[in-house]
Amino acid sequence: MQFCIRQHGMTLSTEIKQLLDNIAYPLGVSTFWFLIYFFIRAKIVSVEKGKLKSIKKRDFVDAIETHSPVDDQEKMLKAKGIEDIEDKFSFIKKLFPILFIGLWAFSIFIYYLGRIPPVYVSIFATVVSVIAGVSLRPFLENLFSGVIISFFKSMRVGDTVIIDDHYGIIEEIGLTYSVLKRWDWNRLVIPNAKLLQKEIQNLTMHDKFIWAYVEFHVAPDSDLEKVRSIAIDIARKSSYFKNIEEPSFWVMGLEKEAVRCWLAAWSDTPSDAWELRNDLRTMLLISLQKEGIKFSEVNVRYHKGALENIIE
Repeated sequence: MQFCIRQHGMTLSTEIKQLLDNIAYPLGVSTFWFLIYFFIRAKIVSVEKGKLKSIKKRDFVDAIETHSPVDDQEKMLKAKGIEDIEDKFSFIKKLFPILFIGLWAFSIFIYYLGRIPPVYVSIFATVVSVIAGVSLRPFLENLFSGVIISFFKSMRVGDTVIIDDHYGIIEEIGLTYSVLKRWDWNRLVIPNAKLLQKEIQNLTMHDKFIWAYVEFHVAPDSDLEKVRSIAIDIARKSSYFKNIEEPSFWVMGLEKEAVRCWLAAWSDTPSDAWELRNDLRTMLLISLQKEGIKFSEVNVRYHKGALENIIE
C-alpha cells in the first residue's frame, strides 16, 4: 500500500515537473519577445520624431541655383519629405506587430519541432521558400532596404548627392524606391535594394560648404607666377566665393606638352559651388587669353572629352 502511494506520488511529481518544463520555455521566450517588442517600438517612435524634427528645421537648397517653375519649391519639398516619413513609419508600425508575432511563433515552434513528423516540416519549409524566394523576394529586398535607409543617416530628403555620376537632390525616400531629382529636373527612380549597394557621394551630410576646384592646362613656357596671380584674383572676385580662407592654386603635374593646374576656393552650398566653377572657368579663359597665356593642346582635349561625357 505504501509502495503504491509512493509510486503514485513519484508519478504525479514527474508529471508536474514535465508540465513546468513545458511551460517554462514558452513563458521565458514570450517574456523575452515582450521586452524586445516595447524596446523596438519605442526606438521606432524616437527615430520618427527625430527625422520629422530634422526635416522641419532644414533649409533646402537646389542642386543648381535657378528660378524654379514651382512657386515655393522648398515648401513643397519639405511637405513631401514630411509626408514620406509619416507614411513610411505608419507602415512600419503596422508591419512590426505582424513581423513580431511571426518571430515569436517561430521561436516557440522550434521547441516543438522534434515532435512534428519530418515530412510536414519539409512541405512547410518548401512552400515558405518558394513564396519568399521567388514571389516576394524583390519586394522584400526593397522593403527592408527602405527600412534600413530610414533608420540610418547616410541620406536624407533634401541632401545634394552624386549617384552613378548623376548630380541632384534626394526628393523622396519611399519604402521600396527613392527618387533623385537631377540638376536638370529629370527624376531618377532607384530601387532601395540597389541604392543600398551604391556608393553615394553626399555633399550635404554634415554641412553644405564645398571646396570647389577647376583643373586647367597651360603651355610649358607660361609665366606660372602670372598664372597664379590671375587665378587667385579671379576666384577672390567671384560673388559665389565664401571668404573662409584665400583661394588656393596648385601645380598638379609637369608634362611635356602642358603644366596641369588646379584652382580651388570655398563656396557656401553645392549650388554655389556649381556657379563658382563656372565663374572660374569662364574668367580664366578670358583673363589668360587677354594676357597672352596659352592653354595647351592637352587642356583642349581634356575639356572636349569631359563635355562629351556630360552629353552622353
